[in-house]
Amino acid sequence: MYVIIRGHCIEGENLEELAACLFRWMPPLVPWFAELQKRVKQKSTECGSDGKAFLSVVKSDPELFPIEMQSKDSPFREI
Repeated sequence: MYVIIRGHCIEGENLEELAACLFRWMPPLVPWFAELQKRVKQKSTECGSDGKAFLSVVKSDPELFPIEMQSKDSPFREI
C-alpha cells in the first residue's frame, strides 16, 4: 500500500511499514516532513505503535498533511 502526501510517496505492506518508511527519510527534509516525523514520534507511545500514530497524525491535520493519492487498500481511506 502507499500514500502520497505533498508529492512524497510513503509505502509499505502495513501501517508499521508505512511508519518505518516515514522514518527512513533523512535530513535535509522539507519543514512539513520533519514536523510529521516529530509528531508521529511524540504520539507513538499514546497510540501504541508508530503505524497507528502515523495514521492518527495525518488524519488529524489534513491541511498540513494533505493526501494527494493513495492505494485502494490504504488505511487512510474513509469508510
